[in-house]
Amino acid sequence: MSIVLFILLFGLIIINVPIAFAIGFACLTYLWFMDINLALVAQRSAAGIYSYPFLALPMFVFAGVLMEHGGITQRMMRLANAMIGHIAGGLAAVTVCGSALFGALSGSAIGDTAAIGSIMIPAMKAKRYAAGFAAALQGCSGVLASLIPPSLTMVILGATGNISIAGLLIGGLVPGILMAAALITISFIISKRRGYGGGERAGLREFIAALSDSVLPLLLPVIILGGILGGIVTVTEAAVLAVVYAFLLSVVIYREVKISDMMAISMKVVRIAVPVQLIVAISHLFAWIITTEQIPQQLTGFFSAVAPDPLTFLILLNFLLLLLGTFMESNALIIILIPILMPVVVQYGIDPLHFGVMFVVNLCIGANTPPLGVTLMTAAKIADVRFAEASRAVLPFLAAMLLVLVLTILFPQLSTFLPHLFM
Repeated sequence: MSIVLFILLFGLIIINVPIAFAIGFACLTYLWFMDINLALVAQRSAAGIYSYPFLALPMFVFAGVLMEHGGITQRMMRLANAMIGHIAGGLAAVTVCGSALFGALSGSAIGDTAAIGSIMIPAMKAKRYAAGFAAALQGCSGVLASLIPPSLTMVILGATGNISIAGLLIGGLVPGILMAAALITISFIISKRRGYGGGERAGLREFIAALSDSVLPLLLPVIILGGILGGIVTVTEAAVLAVVYAFLLSVVIYREVKISDMMAISMKVVRIAVPVQLIVAISHLFAWIITTEQIPQQLTGFFSAVAPDPLTFLILLNFLLLLLGTFMESNALIIILIPILMPVVVQYGIDPLHFGVMFVVNLCIGANTPPLGVTLMTAAKIADVRFAEASRAVLPFLAAMLLVLVLTILFPQLSTFLPHLFM
């Protein structure tokens, strides 16, 4: 029956049925055929979101939306431009740095791609950067929000796999910085070869003005990480502090957001957060089914036969994830695979934090790999360029991201050192 469950699930995903409904329908079909009381749907779904740490997700979304509407994006871009906008390929480097800075505020890869891309892609095209190059760079830069805290992807993965959310948030920092450095390096090499220039060098007065205008927004990640690392607040409490701080910046200090705008902002948060929460809720019913069918035990037996050690297991798993990432969305992969894989990870003695961060690095690559490539597709639409052209231009950046993935696999300390040091 488990084979029918997965065939039905993947079939629904392929025909673009929303992931929550695809999982829900497949689970209902299983329960109906197995003659199990359908009340289990409500019981397991309610248990799925009855999690105190998971409250961090809508709070981080709320803080990110407030920052987005509060004029923070322009301030981040002004600072990044003042710092490195004048070098060869400077606008490309500004795109990466701006995406990293905004990712530390929003936590959303799609939001990061749209917010920064709407500013930087037109600017790059105006400086005669190829539209495909601009789209590819922005698509790859946008996923930095999935690694740099507060990452919504890390929150979902931690809630689904029962892994420390705080540990995942901190663990993604070093791979996120490495990926940003790799993207800047590749963009610099390509810009030098193609003669993409930078803008005018910012004077000392402009740099000081840009820095002073960005100090308060840049304190948000400090508040989040400092509170968690210092043991002062939990992840959920840090998320609430982030909302309060973002509200004070947007409404009281910068006055970019009015009280009358709060209803529209709140509804935007609901539209972003509720679908994710529905997916997580339904996924717990799916996890119960695969546990009942003893799929993790079967998978453990399979990998034990073909992968005698943890490194071989991780290499094989990443090949599978890279393949699945070409046609499946990140949240779908988390919800479907994490409940199956976590018992196998434990069996091999792999640190869950290392596994979780590695999983997200792989998802970042999948978000820019055709034919799905959701962030690459978003950037291509902003750049008004054919997806095929953006897909060709993304290959050097994918190579850089694959290098970061290999380093993350081979050196677990990159993702575990900081969490083990501070927690």
